[in-house]
Amino acid sequence: MTAVITGLGLVSPVGDDPAAYWEGLLSAGSGPAPVADRPGMPAGARAYRIPEPETEPGAVPAYGSLYGRLARTAAAQALVDAGIRPGATDDAVVAGLFLGTGTGDSEPAEALRDGRGTNEAGAWWPYRSAAGLADEFGFTGPVQTVSTACAAGAYAVALAVHAVESGRVDVALAGGAETVSRPALASFMRLGAVDPVHCRPFDADRAGTVYGEGAAFLVVETEERAAARGAVPIATVGAGGWSCDGSHLTAPEAEGVQALRAAQDALDRAGIRAEDIAAVVCHGTGTPLNDRTETKVMRELLGPRSATVPVTAPKSVIGHSGGAAGAFSCATAALMVRHRNVPPVANLTRADADCSLAASGVPQAMGPGPVLLNAYAFGGNNISLIIGPVPS
Repeated sequence: MTAVITGLGLVSPVGDDPAAYWEGLLSAGSGPAPVADRPGMPAGARAYRIPEPETEPGAVPAYGSLYGRLARTAAAQALVDAGIRPGATDDAVVAGLFLGTGTGDSEPAEALRDGRGTNEAGAWWPYRSAAGLADEFGFTGPVQTVSTACAAGAYAVALAVHAVESGRVDVALAGGAETVSRPALASFMRLGAVDPVHCRPFDADRAGTVYGEGAAFLVVETEERAAARGAVPIATVGAGGWSCDGSHLTAPEAEGVQALRAAQDALDRAGIRAEDIAAVVCHGTGTPLNDRTETKVMRELLGPRSATVPVTAPKSVIGHSGGAAGAFSCATAALMVRHRNVPPVANLTRADADCSLAASGVPQAMGPGPVLLNAYAFGGNNISLIIGPVPS
């Protein structure tokens, strides 16, 4: 059975629906902003952020926190896009939900820490949103929160594909959500991994990543089920390849042996060759080591074609959204397949000679074939997925 994507939902710093997000990627005109207005943030911290509506002083809503609102908005949007009314799932349909995140809904815990909140039942539980969404939408299948750091969103999509293809569920809602939080920002700053200017993958002057926030969800089902209910698939999606470096807590293994293994496994599972790849959605964090390692991996995988296969890096436009980043990459790949276009790598003013992939500061045409996407994370977590066109 072939798994297909039938719905997309996106809330990002450049737009709050798939069309606006796509236009934001193509124009590459965003940038980080100060986050000093949020409680407890490190001095001088900046991020690619989503404006938060004002709330009453001291009010810390639970499910209504920014994280919860982003997750719910994108999830409901994806269901509607797929032609599924949220909360109206047929009792005979087994629906599963897979949510990737890094710090989860950390705001209630942060509010408790600095005296703005109280220790109400469940207020400390940062991974409750998946259960809340499944309850609201009437899902009766598996509900899982995936927290493999910066690769979590892509892992969530891969789990959804596996659940659909194995028959465990009829339809799956998968994606990721993340908001700018004090622990996440402080961690990157303590690691010295924050660029003071922009997130600028593959640029010679890059100095780290810049945090971002948002939510991205995809509806995944079999091609047969989509056809039976009259849904028009956006793209196909494979179960992907997984691996772990096991070499360092935060840094990728410089030779990229296991990252290459994940990419090759994704190709093998999808039944395609490296020569078939039409474009790559890079993990592309903007940290010196990550970009060099990913370049090495793509050179090994694509061979001479690594100089001509167009690549993009969504983080250059929306920042590094932690556990949601992999889901944004999946949605980006699906939109690339739909439009046959590759968004630019923003802020690329002086290309690094050690990162000689086919990155461009302007959109690039994409030939026929599928898209390879990579997501790498702390702890050595690697995953690659293949998202391709639906056979006519």
